[in-house]
Amino acid sequence: MGRRLRWRRAGIGELETIVSRLAGWPSPSGGAVRHMYALSVIETQGVGQIRLATDDHRWAAVVVFPNRLVVPCGDAGAIAEAGAPARRWRLLVGDVDAGDAVLHNTPPDPALVVHDQRFFVVDPDRVPSEADLPDPGLRRAEAEDLDALAELAVQLHVDDRFGPDPGRLGWRGYRQRLEGTVRQGLAYCVGPVGQPVMKLERSVSSRRWGVQLAGIVVAPEFRGQGLGRAAVATAVRAALAEGPRSRKVSLHVRADNPAAHAAYLRAGFVDREAWRLAVRT
Repeated sequence: MGRRLRWRRAGIGELETIVSRLAGWPSPSGGAVRHMYALSVIETQGVGQIRLATDDHRWAAVVVFPNRLVVPCGDAGAIAEAGAPARRWRLLVGDVDAGDAVLHNTPPDPALVVHDQRFFVVDPDRVPSEADLPDPGLRRAEAEDLDALAELAVQLHVDDRFGPDPGRLGWRGYRQRLEGTVRQGLAYCVGPVGQPVMKLERSVSSRRWGVQLAGIVVAPEFRGQGLGRAAVATAVRAALAEGPRSRKVSLHVRADNPAAHAAYLRAGFVDREAWRLAVRT
């Protein structure tokens, strides 16, 4: 009987192999776009956050930010056998097979909420022109927008069933995270400075691997007017203009949010595969 797989830290000499495996992994979305987040972490931080579980026949990797985030990739059987890749995490994101393999090794937790999601990828031929879907005034967020952006983040927290309204403490946590995102130029919004009514972020912004949009939310009183659809289409056009037309742009969205699905399809996305998100509320 062979040894049971265990997670281990990736070595710097394995970097090229890890990138090749992730980018070439067979999947409905394509390996490079499915693993966009993991590849962007390697691009900016090397392999320090990567754990591997491998033998002669199976290969899996996971991005681990302790106490924060796990992003599993690769062979679901290897992930399930290797056990929990991190003792504690708040958020899990990944394709449904890899994500469920991690959850298989996660002890019962009343604070854990598991979400069915869909993974959407842009088809450049489907992206509407500005004449067809005009820019609603999407702009890079500024420091003066932070308070309102945090309110929008709390709204999304409730909308996406991450838990009840987190109150003032949760608002401060979102504001602190968004402060870094705004500083990096990765937060965008619509509305007057200091009073944005819609926001979106880039959770990935890589010249090589593409762009992933996240944190998309419109204030309740401005919904139903096409604002989100127009802002997302504008963000997609901007992302495509920064690189080759074939540049990958993705997002994931709740499976039971048909209004968002319709908006993203109108903005040029295609629904490619099941996705998993789990959060400790």
